[in-house]
Order: sequence, then C-alpha cells, then structure tokens
Amino acid sequence: MNRRERKKLIIIIVILLVLTIICFSGVALLKNRNGGDDVPVNPGNENNEANEALDPVVAALKKETYFIESRLTRYLDYIKNNPDKDMEEVIRSVNANIDYAFYTNEVESNVNDGTLIIVNKFHKLPEDYNPDLVDMSSAYTYGSFKMERTAYEHYKEMCDAAAIDGIHLYNVSAYRSYERQEYLYNYYTKTGGKDYADATSARPGYSEHQTGLASDIITSDEDKHFENTKEYAWLIANSYKYGFILRYPKDKEYITGYIFEPWHYRYVGIEVAKYIYEHDITYDEYYAYFIEK
Repeated sequence: MNRRERKKLIIIIVILLVLTIICFSGVALLKNRNGGDDVPVNPGNENNEANEALDPVVAALKKETYFIESRLTRYLDYIKNNPDKDMEEVIRSVNANIDYAFYTNEVESNVNDGTLIIVNKFHKLPEDYNPDLVDMSSAYTYGSFKMERTAYEHYKEMCDAAAIDGIHLYNVSAYRSYERQEYLYNYYTKTGGKDYADATSARPGYSEHQTGLASDIITSDEDKHFENTKEYAWLIANSYKYGFILRYPKDKEYITGYIFEPWHYRYVGIEVAKYIYEHDITYDEYYAYFIEK
C-alpha cells in the first residue's frame, strides 16, 4: 500500500469514528430530555390514576373505611349536589343508594344469598319467592305465623334467654306473602296517602317479611311505646347474640327509607349481626360493602 492509499484509509476511519460519536451523542441527548428509558417520548400521555390520587377529595374518599372503588363517580356527583356532607356521610349515603330516589334503579334480590338476602327500596323479591318456612309455636307468638327455619331456631333461643332474664317477647308478625303485603300497602295508601304508606309500609315485593327472616316483636305491656320498655332495652343489648338486628333504627330513616321501628328485628346470622351492632351501621350499608360490591 503506497502513501496515498494509506492516507485515504486513515481519512475513512476518522470519518466513521466521528459518525459513531455523533450517533451515540444523539441517543443520550434524547434520553436525557425524556427522563430516561421508562418515560414515554410523548409528554402529553399523563397518568390519570396518579393525578386522581393527588386530588384531595378523591384521596379523602379513599381513606374512608367503606369506600367502594366502583362507586367513585357517584361519590363525586353526590358531593357536588350535597357540599355540606362530610366524607363519611357521602360514603354511607351512596353505599345505601340514597343518591337515587327510592324505588328507582331497582334490581332483583339475590335469592342465592340465603339468610343474608337483602330486601329494601332498591332490591325486590320475585312475587313467587318461597322461603323454607316452619310454623311458630304459640309459646313464641300471638296468632298463627310462620318463620324461615334457621331464623326461627335462633328466635326461640333468643326468647328463651330473654325469659330467663324476666323478659317476655312475643311475635305479632313474621312471614307475609306477596299478596298479604299488597293488601297492607293498599290499606295504608287508602287511609293515609301514598307518602304515608311508603314511610310506614313496604310495597309488595319489597318487604323483608316475605323472606320469613323478620319478626315484629311486642310486649304484654300495651300502655307503653315499645322503645320505652325493658323488652326493647334487652333486645338492643342482646339480640345480636342470636343473629338478629334492629333493622330500621332511629336517625337512620334517610338510609332505610322507613320510620324508626323499634319492634322490627331481622335475622342475618350471629357474625354479621355482631359486626353491625359493634359498628353501628345499617344492613343496607353492610350488604353494599361486604356482599354486593
């Protein structure tokens, strides 16, 4: 190789080295501008979930015990319409569906839930729903009534325990058929109007009594309102131990849709009843968070 050819080869090598350096420098510059390999080239692709987490309202909602992710949009809408409500109340209200009007957005009650089936102004029983019923003994009821088998066994245990404490409990209404509830609702509508009927009685298909899991309990002392009796005090302190809850408590009317009914007890099982008692929530709230979601 002569001198001229050697010079030409050196020039080619130098050019290739320069091009290689320029190429690597360009790649490094591009990475630095975009924050590294893991950052998208397009800065407009923002992470919506990250932004959501930074929103103080959303962050506050997610800290609440009974927050349900799938109801986030409804929580936010409820806050817009009710800016005076705190976060706990927002969660409580939306979980109980009261961001909807009663008897709207209805679904059929899940009959496969067994003794945990929910029936309220948003969950309706089939007209032909037939629970496993047994006849109640006259020792536990005034009149002839039936109750769901499992609930009745625990009801008898509760009444027997109460009797040992000198408390006498009597059922005056347990299972009601669809047709019976229809008659009662129409009666209340006729005598007091539709608003009165909706506050004091369930529409046919929307009554817990059709499940056979509920009992209306009274005392032999007819001169007192039931909430002022020793029987009521005993039930509040002890009914959960036998799987029963006060279904329509005082100050929760806006959630349950019914007036305070100190006489109405519903069987949900001991574990669930204990949780509801200890956390002071309604069954509507419990069902939404632990079963329905």
